[in-house]
Amino acid sequence: MNASPNAASGQVANLASGRVAYATSGQGAPTVVLETGLGAESAEWQAIQSALAVSCRVFRYDRLGRGASDRPSTVRHAGHLVDELHALLQATATSPPYLMVGHSFGALLARGFAQRYRDEVHGLVLVESMHPRQFDVFANAFPLPNESDTPEQARMRTFWTGGWRMPDATPERIDLLASLDLYREIMPLGNLPVTVVTAGAFSNSRFFPTTTRDALQSQWEGLQRELLQLSTRARQIMAPASQHFVQRDDPDVLIKAVLAMLGDIRLRG
Repeated sequence: MNASPNAASGQVANLASGRVAYATSGQGAPTVVLETGLGAESAEWQAIQSALAVSCRVFRYDRLGRGASDRPSTVRHAGHLVDELHALLQATATSPPYLMVGHSFGALLARGFAQRYRDEVHGLVLVESMHPRQFDVFANAFPLPNESDTPEQARMRTFWTGGWRMPDATPERIDLLASLDLYREIMPLGNLPVTVVTAGAFSNSRFFPTTTRDALQSQWEGLQRELLQLSTRARQIMAPASQHFVQRDDPDVLIKAVLAMLGDIRLRG
């Protein structure tokens, strides 16, 4: 038991696939499970974890290849990662029910977790969720390379225009092609509470010319709206001032969304 609801405890679990670092804080059901996107550590959830831990138990972890966890020994896809998270929750005595909160690729995993372990999941918050068609839609939107490109712009262009197909493009060695194929079709989750949080990821992005941002943003919002088909109790929340990493740019919108869903879950029993 933690000394206070805001104090996270950094620990390591030994799984068959390797040592996985995790942190928990707070008490009370359902447990909020925070799932990170690509290219980020779970520590970026710390402020949100601290805010939520006043009301419930919160769990975050570093997937293999991230943070303090071991490096992965093999290439894996989203299905493997979903089962690995379930094994981690069991190994750490983190019992259901769960309220899954995922960002970007982590939202794809949270959605997959809800599909595979539907009886254990009581709510789903998808933050700027990776969409199975996003690379097809936006790969050609990037301007051609030029000498004024920053290293970050060059990396983004390389990844979106084909690098994402190579598992070794990320330290997690994820087969994104297989991962996206797993969730190309919307598999309805019944009346599971689902909140889709959509940011101004393209309208605020410095990677695209100002003349194309509004059109790209409209396409992105359309892809995000498709996720509302996941549930009869799905809703969309907009974070127009935020870029893709809402947990960095507008954490309050996520805290409010999770707390609202938490209250709804508890009210309905």
